Amino acid sequence: MIGRHPSTAPGTDRDLDDLWHDGPEEPPGGDPLGDAVADGTPDGSTVPASSDGVEEPGSAETQPEEPPEGEEADEPEDIPDPRDVLRRLAGLLGAPSIDVGDVRVQGQNATGQGAVAIGTVNVTTARSDGAGRVWFEPIAGATVREIANGYAHAASDQRLDHHLQRHHLVCLSGTVGSGLSTSATLAVARKHGSDRVCALGVEQLSDLLGAGESLPGGHGYVLRLSEVVLREVDGFTLVALAAKAATAGMTVVLVGDFSQRRHDFVGHVVEHRPASSVEVFRAQLRHQLRGRCVGWCEAACDGSCLERYVDVDCVGHPLLSAYLAGEPRPGEVLKIVEMIARTVPRAVTLTERLEQLLPLQLRERAVEILDVQSNGEEVDGFTHEEVRAFRLSCAVLAGQPVAEMHQAAQRLARLGFDDVTSTDAPLRGSAIDALLGSTLSQAVTRLHEVRVPGGCRIEFPAGTEPLRSALLEVAWTDWWTPEQLLDWLADLIRGDVPAVRQAAAGAIGWSATRDVQAALDTVGVLARERRAGVRQAAAIVLVAMAMQPTLHHRVRTEVDRWAAGPAAHLRDTVARAYSLGLAQLWPDAALVQLRQVAHARMQRWNNSVVRGLVEVYRNGHAASVVPALVDWTASADPEVRLHAARTLRVLADRWTEPPREHWPELLHLVDQGTIRLADLAVLWATALSLPWTAYRSWRTLGFWLDRADRQPAVAVHCLELVRHVIAGQPALRHRLDHQLRHVWRPVLPHNDLLDEVRRLIDEEIR
Repeated sequence: MIGRHPSTAPGTDRDLDDLWHDGPEEPPGGDPLGDAVADGTPDGSTVPASSDGVEEPGSAETQPEEPPEGEEADEPEDIPDPRDVLRRLAGLLGAPSIDVGDVRVQGQNATGQGAVAIGTVNVTTARSDGAGRVWFEPIAGATVREIANGYAHAASDQRLDHHLQRHHLVCLSGTVGSGLSTSATLAVARKHGSDRVCALGVEQLSDLLGAGESLPGGHGYVLRLSEVVLREVDGFTLVALAAKAATAGMTVVLVGDFSQRRHDFVGHVVEHRPASSVEVFRAQLRHQLRGRCVGWCEAACDGSCLERYVDVDCVGHPLLSAYLAGEPRPGEVLKIVEMIARTVPRAVTLTERLEQLLPLQLRERAVEILDVQSNGEEVDGFTHEEVRAFRLSCAVLAGQPVAEMHQAAQRLARLGFDDVTSTDAPLRGSAIDALLGSTLSQAVTRLHEVRVPGGCRIEFPAGTEPLRSALLEVAWTDWWTPEQLLDWLADLIRGDVPAVRQAAAGAIGWSATRDVQAALDTVGVLARERRAGVRQAAAIVLVAMAMQPTLHHRVRTEVDRWAAGPAAHLRDTVARAYSLGLAQLWPDAALVQLRQVAHARMQRWNNSVVRGLVEVYRNGHAASVVPALVDWTASADPEVRLHAARTLRVLADRWTEPPREHWPELLHLVDQGTIRLADLAVLWATALSLPWTAYRSWRTLGFWLDRADRQPAVAVHCLELVRHVIAGQPALRHRLDHQLRHVWRPVLPHNDLLDEVRRLIDEEIR
């Protein structure tokens, strides 16, 4: 039965979400969709019901089911967020990602302005709290003023300033490489002065609470939070840190991607809205050319030639205009500015420089990194092949623990031998330095974390991600054959670490522009594997290939063939690809191909079709998804109807963003005219009727009615929806009557909206 807190009387004000979503709702493995095993029996058997024909909580519908004999019982899955998949792939496939101008402190080494640009590292000694867990470095006032002179003001700067005037702690949220730390640095400089700005570093955010008097008061501190630290931040720590900062008269700006937790820290978070790339380019080029005549003025130069050069010759240049329209990261823009400022090229000369500069620099650097022998590098205990393989593994597995990179490198270096498992001792700091070499060491960041294998992760910061592609290019053309590299990457995908699988999948997707047929052959083999994790990685390969415009036709043809073919595992891989980002790239094909996949009985034990449909919906295509699902409910195939009902149940759990957070998202779309109430009612009627989805759908509908009480606008739509659902449906009306009398009313005795539901039932009976 529906749970009730022992100390809470029915109908009192508390979070009733627990009432509607308690109990054994989720299947083993924590699948957020849960319908694959939680929503009923796969064979169409009757769900245990009350005398009224309504399934009771705890019935077979909520019990985990096992695949019938002959079906596979797969491993638990780690389902990545499709946005994270696309973001990681974009970095590897050449999306704009160079970043400079940020400040970060790693241990007692403070890395200053511009240090994350390729090949430049500026290191100074930072002061510590004495315990070795808190570090800070005063930033020179001249440096701050130099940054300010070439700074393009962000749209969020005014709000950030306003927030800093009233609070001593602010969380500035945005993506890496968008100039977050630069904006934070200048904001605290505007408040405290250019000479009172510090870069801050900590092991854990809570360490700041015990830092004593080590942080000078009256200063502003900028702290970039890693993903690990950010995940562990809680509201109490922020409140305590804000109080400490207020007592000391200092300001602390926490910089990171708070997008997933912005509702947890309401009042502390300011969303960063960076200036456009065009404005960054103009500001930086004007700054670097200030005081120079660039127009060969005959008389005294009044500076107008500089404005003409910036706006007409540069911003108006077709290649540069198209480049800036793609919104590259600030660091990438700065590289172009520096090139232009050195020689002030025009017309054809500028075109040639733009086409050649960055690709050539990256490739030359990649050759230097991988050509170990010609550089005379010797690493004790490792052959040249092992060193080269380790450096390539860093590019493929960026962000993974160094132990995983080492093991992958051993596999590549010993490819063709029977023993491919490393028996070497864990790598130490000095060994890692030697394996990376000076050039690659400058381009990567080492993050020390005691909880990861080997205690260290190696990442390519946003400013150096293009170097990853360059390393792959050189490896592909100069050092290994395509067959060797693809076999190695496929071997990594068959491993047991999900993050390694995803990284290797991205590298296979990258390789498709070099040999598309070889990549398709490799992904075809992986897509036929029985292990779901391997098929998931194969789906990521398809997404990576689809992100490259030159491959659209070949990949689309292959996906069409798989979706329409008889192979269950290939069809499942197609559905997984749509759920992991392909729906955002090809929404037009998603509904057609997902319906083809939905016919497969295998999908009863997978939620790939539902996730793919939700991704299409979430990316702005609700007006197409809902009518398509209505068409699915009329299918003669019970599998297709089941997926329509499952999708409705998942979408029904989505709520509108503030200030309309009390609206179910589907009802909000009805109110906006995006979807039709009649279509929504058909989907609800299907989900409430099918034994595999009915139990949880009735609970969700009850939650809607609870949230709609005392919300007149929402209540009107809810009642109209209920009216449409039960119209001409005696069985559903009977079930609604049962829910009202035996489930909802005992829990919500003071809900006035339930009286209106009773009136609708009585009217339908008459």
